Amino acid sequence: MTISNKIKVSVELRPFHKVWLQKGGEYAFGGGIAEILAAIRKTGSIKAAAESLDESYRYVWGRIQKTEEILGVKLIETTVGGQGSQRTQLTDFAQRILDPFLRFEANTRKQIEREFNRMMKLINTYQLK
Repeated sequence: MTISNKIKVSVELRPFHKVWLQKGGEYAFGGGIAEILAAIRKTGSIKAAAESLDESYRYVWGRIQKTEEILGVKLIETTVGGQGSQRTQLTDFAQRILDPFLRFEANTRKQIEREFNRMMKLINTYQLK
């Protein structure tokens, strides 16, 4: 019986990460608030966005307020009353930060995946002596 001198690491291993921005050491902007803003942009409503994310209105509104407080800038503008459901829209700042952040997050994920694959290749080609 021969014993292989190569190590094979499970292909079930996957890297995990979270990317967020801090201001003064405090969480300022990340995937959660980006997801909320994207849902508001799509639905035009905080209530509809909360429903689409399976979150409460209160939770979504609280996250928006906390982020606005930390960043010192408004993220949404609401129109009270009127016809239709498109009563909430993103501010110019929210529009400017959302898509670049989502691209940054996606690019970070791709880079981590590349480095992970490089690491796994090195591990799986390691020869025992």
